[in-house]
Formats: sequence, C-alpha cells, structure tokens
Amino acid sequence: MTDEFDSDQLIKRYIGAVAGFGEGVQGIADHEWDRSTPCGDWTVRDLVAHVVLGEAHFTSVLKGESTSAQTDFGSDLLGLTPMTTWRGTALLAIETVRAPGVAEADYAIDVGLVSGKQLLGNRITDNVVHTWDLGVALGRPEPISDNNAEWLLDFWQSVAPKLGTTDSYGPPVEPPPEATASTRLLALLGRTVSDH
Repeated sequence: MTDEFDSDQLIKRYIGAVAGFGEGVQGIADHEWDRSTPCGDWTVRDLVAHVVLGEAHFTSVLKGESTSAQTDFGSDLLGLTPMTTWRGTALLAIETVRAPGVAEADYAIDVGLVSGKQLLGNRITDNVVHTWDLGVALGRPEPISDNNAEWLLDFWQSVAPKLGTTDSYGPPVEPPPEATASTRLLALLGRTVSDH
C-alpha cells in the first residue's frame, strides 16, 4: 500500500470521518428523524442506527470478539438520546483503533481475511458517504470534500473489492461528464447526483 494507506494517516482520516458524521447527527432536529434518505427505505433514524452499529461491530472485530457481519438492526438501538449513543460508540471505536498494532493486524471475518487498514477504509467510507446521505435527507446536501472523495476513489478501486458488498451501497451508476470527485464517488456507490 502507498503512504496514503499509512496507519497513522488512516486513523486520522477515520477520526475525521467519524467526527463529520457526528456533526451531521448533532444537527438533526426532533421532527427530522423520520425523513427518508437515499438509502432505500431507511429513515434518518435507520441511517444513524446503521452507522452506530457499524462502529460497534468494527470495535468488536478489532477486539477479536466478532467475525460475522451484523446486518440486522433496529433503530431502537439508538435509545432516547441518539447523540449520546452515537458519541459513546464512536469514542470506543476511536480508542480501540488507536491501540498499537491494531491497524496493521489481519482479521478473519465472514468475507475472508482482511487487514485493519481495509476495515478502516470501509468505516471511513461509511461515515463519509452516510454524512452525505444525511445531508440530502435533511435538505442540506454538501459535496464530499475533494480530499476525501479522491482518497476513497483510490481505496475502492484498490482494496475495497475484498470487503464484499453491502446493503448501504447500490450498484454503480454512470456519472455525468466531467463530474467532480464527489459525484464520481457517489456514482460508484450507487448514488445519483448532478454537479452544479
């Protein structure tokens, strides 16, 4: 892997992606939790629950406590204070991934043997793309930053195919001509968006 996949840089990028999603969660008004999202029939609450579960499962895999994907979830896992639930899960995941050697280790999961770096890249993707989904759902869409979009395009074209498929991304769609990095990434992950 290139320097862009250096463990320290990956962890920093992951923390930034998690923080970005958290900012989105913090901005959800009480009346917005049942809004639809670009993720099939998921509501905003479902989307946030999916990301929270993803962080919890990530932590379990890194600690050697789980090897299988956790695809079934209910939005009730967020409890009465979703922001508090998200924060606790995110902080534990960040603490776990900062432990020495975690990013360099390999993990046996249901899709095969994958590295901590690959798992980090997958979690970066989930947080970055679902931050965009959240913005769309709330009527406040923001393009993914060029820095994140270009990095994730490289990641998905190199190591991500080893991670298998996921219900939260659709089949690739054709991006418009001369699309931005953000639009190309979203198209690769099944989102349709027009550059303005």
